[in-house]
Amino acid sequence: MEKLLSAIGIFFGSIIKFSLATITALESNLGLGGSIANIIGGIIGIVLFTYLGAIIQDYFVQKFPKTFGRKFTRSNRLLVKVKQRFGLGGIAVLTPIVLSIPVGVLFATTITHDKKKIILSMVMSALFWAVLISLPYYLFGISIIDSIAKLFGR
Repeated sequence: MEKLLSAIGIFFGSIIKFSLATITALESNLGLGGSIANIIGGIIGIVLFTYLGAIIQDYFVQKFPKTFGRKFTRSNRLLVKVKQRFGLGGIAVLTPIVLSIPVGVLFATTITHDKKKIILSMVMSALFWAVLISLPYYLFGISIIDSIAKLFGR
């Protein structure tokens, strides 16, 4: 029962922040069920924000124009450079790990209005990152998180 509740938490967490949910699923030893919950949650988050993202974004810009209006910050400039250089594919690769799913998907909607293309590229990227992080852990017992922590001296 505890693993089921944890998997449900992973599912809802991955809708917003895929990378954090992936790490949590691995560190909690939820097994394949936790990883599947993470992937399904990420896919649902991508679809949800692709179709409802514009409505949510318009609401927040109208409700809080000073906070959510167009501003040029350091991170916005970085996203614009990625958009100009790599397009939708670059945003899709960064979304699961660096950006959160809502931010990445909303930014992708500014690049293209083709929802199928956004969903396909984002889902492929989420699957790629989930496999890249989870596979070494399940096959060889290698924790990517521990390896990265050792690189930074932790």
